[in-house]
Amino acid sequence: MFVISHAAHGYLASAALHNRIGNNDYKLFLWLCIFFSVFPDIDGVFSTTVAGHHSILHTPIFWIVLCGLIYVISRIFNPAKSHLITLGIFLGATLHIITDWITARTVGIQWLYPFSGQNFYVYSIYPEQGQIPVFEMITDPYWSFYMENKVLFGFEIGLNFLALIFLIKNSNLLKMKGSL
Repeated sequence: MFVISHAAHGYLASAALHNRIGNNDYKLFLWLCIFFSVFPDIDGVFSTTVAGHHSILHTPIFWIVLCGLIYVISRIFNPAKSHLITLGIFLGATLHIITDWITARTVGIQWLYPFSGQNFYVYSIYPEQGQIPVFEMITDPYWSFYMENKVLFGFEIGLNFLALIFLIKNSNLLKMKGSL
């Protein structure tokens, strides 16, 4: 899944919980969800290939342990927002892993890491297609390969359009009183 799509699902998750979070804390929650729905792909900067970019940042146990530590630390320094901070980080990272699992093309998700290095995926993966630098993902031949599975590509495009619709609908810029 491309970075913009990860940001889209982070936004959608935070928007879905807006009423439960409340207006005072929503901006913090929104940015945590978006940032951490994208953050696991930072490992792509350090990876030589697309297929090699799923590091420990793409494993659930890492995020469970990290969020546990963040929760304990935030309870000490900011107890009023500890749940919000931990939920925003965990939700963003978990959605990243789930959507990468669903849309995997070249490498799956190691759900059981560090106990097992087995990759799990929903559709067939083709590791040989991912032996290119990460920054060449948006060029052919990888781009054409990426679009071959119409269901997955449609899911990703649909996710982006849905986020765009919600963003426009909820934008304060478009909520001008008395206009139109």
